[in-house]
Amino acid sequence: MKTPSGGGKITKRWLDFMLSEHEGEEQPGTSVDVADFSVNQGIPPGEGFNSELVLVDATAKVTKNGVEPEEKTYRLAAKFIHPDPFSAEFNRMFQSLTKEYLMYSQVVHELNAFLAARAPGETAICIPKLIYGKDQGKEYVLVMENIRAAGYSTNDKRKGLDVEQVMMTVKEIAKVHAVSYAYDKSHNFLEKFPCFAFRPEGINAVRAFTSASLKGSSEYLATVEGKEELARKVGNSRDILMRKFNTLFEDFGNVCLCHGDFWNCNIMYKYHQPDGEEEPTTLEGLKLIDWGNSSWQNPMFDLQYLIHTSTTLEVRKTHIEEILQSYHAVFTSLTAKLGAPVTHYDYKAFREDWDRTAVYGFILGSILTQGTLSTTNPASKTREPSVLDHAALTPVRLLVNGLKTGMAKVIAPKIAGPNGAKFMEKFLGAILKPVKKELLSGTNQVLNTRLLELLCEADEKGIFDE
Repeated sequence: MKTPSGGGKITKRWLDFMLSEHEGEEQPGTSVDVADFSVNQGIPPGEGFNSELVLVDATAKVTKNGVEPEEKTYRLAAKFIHPDPFSAEFNRMFQSLTKEYLMYSQVVHELNAFLAARAPGETAICIPKLIYGKDQGKEYVLVMENIRAAGYSTNDKRKGLDVEQVMMTVKEIAKVHAVSYAYDKSHNFLEKFPCFAFRPEGINAVRAFTSASLKGSSEYLATVEGKEELARKVGNSRDILMRKFNTLFEDFGNVCLCHGDFWNCNIMYKYHQPDGEEEPTTLEGLKLIDWGNSSWQNPMFDLQYLIHTSTTLEVRKTHIEEILQSYHAVFTSLTAKLGAPVTHYDYKAFREDWDRTAVYGFILGSILTQGTLSTTNPASKTREPSVLDHAALTPVRLLVNGLKTGMAKVIAPKIAGPNGAKFMEKFLGAILKPVKKELLSGTNQVLNTRLLELLCEADEKGIFDE
């Protein structure tokens, strides 16, 4: 059956088919008859760039082996190709949706099977359960359990992760890194899943975002008393930072599967709420979500990304050693248990790698802080109704969308090409003007504080120096 093109196209007939396929995997011949369903937007505007996410609640009658049907409620999360032509084209170029589909349908399953066979006492890698998936040309859907309905939630990005959350999170990503590293030694991960190979074209986007964010940061620092010299240094640091950033990809080998977008809103936590208590008190689990940017890289990049995008300076200053020691202990002990020990990599060597990759943490941290904590980010604005939404104008809407798709196919390769950074710098400079204006206004204390902390911390580490 043809896959719906988006949440608005979901029908009872498709839900009957999809859920019957799902139930039939466990018990062939099972049929599902949906009695009622609802479809709602899964995330706020601006929170998702790789796909369209919707939440589907359905009640149905499930018939197995011809016996009396049982009523069942499904709480689902479904991902479709992003309706924006430019987002869709970039996802196609970088195979973002394909990688996420493979993560849920094959990769994590294989990694967990490998883990269970060699270290049966270890817990499995935690991601939402796959219900149904399809990735065939223009037909794409990924249906998972809605873990929010099971009690999982994302942390408030404006607060940042606390120490308990960070400790649990780094242990989980250390497991992903360790298992994929060990698996590769006997199975050759990239030979089986070549789409996860690192794509250097993505560095162009980082270079462009860096230029745009440094300009805003420099102008903001110039308004902060006592930071005039730092403002000058930051304003002149673009070439220095990019040389250091590029060197990381020359000096560090790509050794394991990395999440690639490992920050606060791509981790969902579950808390235990004791009887009689009004608020949950004990952190009991987590699940890692949104794997579209995953690739085969150096694990230090995931760790730097998480710490510098999702924690406050207080957490970094006070707890960084215990956080890093926890990661190192899990990674080295698990790789050894899986038969692939990492030799000559004691904590001292690991700590040196952390210090050498600090520029990665600063660059991605400063970019994401401005992009996600600003209240004026254009991507976060709700789409207003358009005259083209009228059914009578469907042919016109299709024509306009076709023209947008054509433009995207022309522009996207140029952005990914050798001169793409210059093109993107102009584009980003224009759309990020509201973010810079908010920075300079001082009205968003969380944004200004977190960015100032990152800038001062980077200066203390000498990141802006030759």
